[in-house]
Amino acid sequence: MEQVEYLLEVTTMQQIFYTPVPPEEYARLGKDFPFPQPTSCPNPGCLVKVPPQKHGFYQRNIIAVTFCGRILIRRYYCKYCRTTISYLPSFCLPYFQYSVEIIFAALWYILVSHHSFSECLKLLKEFFVYLYWNTGHLQFYVRRFLTNLNRIKVGLRQLLPRVSLPQDSPDKKEGARKVLHIVATGFPRIQTFSSRFYAQCGYSFMAPLHNILA
Repeated sequence: MEQVEYLLEVTTMQQIFYTPVPPEEYARLGKDFPFPQPTSCPNPGCLVKVPPQKHGFYQRNIIAVTFCGRILIRRYYCKYCRTTISYLPSFCLPYFQYSVEIIFAALWYILVSHHSFSECLKLLKEFFVYLYWNTGHLQFYVRRFLTNLNRIKVGLRQLLPRVSLPQDSPDKKEGARKVLHIVATGFPRIQTFSSRFYAQCGYSFMAPLHNILA
């Protein structure tokens, strides 16, 4: 009888951990950075109470307020569910090379401060020396935030149970302004919100819908 070997599919997942360390210091420390050391597998389908083993690093780009370059991302591997877990510092967003601070600033200037796209670009380039955006970038980030608005409100309800969230309205921008105010006043830093939202919901507040439903 022919023997058939069934191989388990190796899966990957990402985690965001909070750190107050700025990107330039994180990059300078390299492998000496005090990375998180999980005590159990974070994969919801596994959660075995055995620490995943270290699985090297990979490099990714990050463009932040005063830093532009490549940083190391620590990886772990769970031999029980065959999942590779990457730990991103909280100034990163999965699949975005620009830092969460820059993206949040752009959303604030346009949706809260009512700047035009050209005015927003001028302001951003005064503060962020490594910014290489055009109006198309801004339109993309605003559109993504508005598309995700209801899911962001669900996450905020879980993180801030007593918060007064805006009601659904045809004017999504008005609701977005209120949500951005809640984020700015309800959390010490945008990084705090981003990392806590990811831990609560399992995806980034700027994640595309198909990633959330996958």
